[in-house]
Amino acid sequence: MNNRYTALDDKALVALINKGEHRAFEELFHRHKLVLYRHAYRMIADTELCNDIIQEVFLAVWAKHTQWTVSSTPLAYLYQAVRNKVLDHISHEKVVSRYMHDFVDFNENGICFTEESLLEKELLELIEENKALLPQRTREIFELNKEQQLSYKEIAQKLSISEKTAKKQVHNALRYLRTKLSTLLFFIFFILFSNF
Repeated sequence: MNNRYTALDDKALVALINKGEHRAFEELFHRHKLVLYRHAYRMIADTELCNDIIQEVFLAVWAKHTQWTVSSTPLAYLYQAVRNKVLDHISHEKVVSRYMHDFVDFNENGICFTEESLLEKELLELIEENKALLPQRTREIFELNKEQQLSYKEIAQKLSISEKTAKKQVHNALRYLRTKLSTLLFFIFFILFSNF
């Protein structure tokens, strides 16, 4: 990295980033990526996801670099942005996981066909349709974990793969479903609660 940038403090780098200097942006990234990774990893122990989140945060900064303003310090801003991304991921994953649990419960026990439950049934069918679009191996691992409740270790032994591979495939499936269903979930929740 050019010494011109390494010698500057964070606020000076922000001023240069505002002017479109990409090397200043790279310096800020390399300066703080490790501490931000550790910050994210404390909340969600997933190496790949933590790296994805940090990249998303910096890409968002660069996308608005000419208007990027920092009220406290750049690091404090980045800390908060990473925290928000992690919490958003956890929130969305819980929503998808809850509906996947409901889907299993529906298959095993059935539900009453009220207006609300019909909407839920329709949502769960759409989850199944989107799940069917996953690569076969990813879908198989996802179903073993989320529907048959097998641990990553049990899946690894059953399919002769590593635990890391099993975990990654489940993560990939959840990320795909979350992307496909986040808008749909909001729409259906709006319908369900519009009369209250």
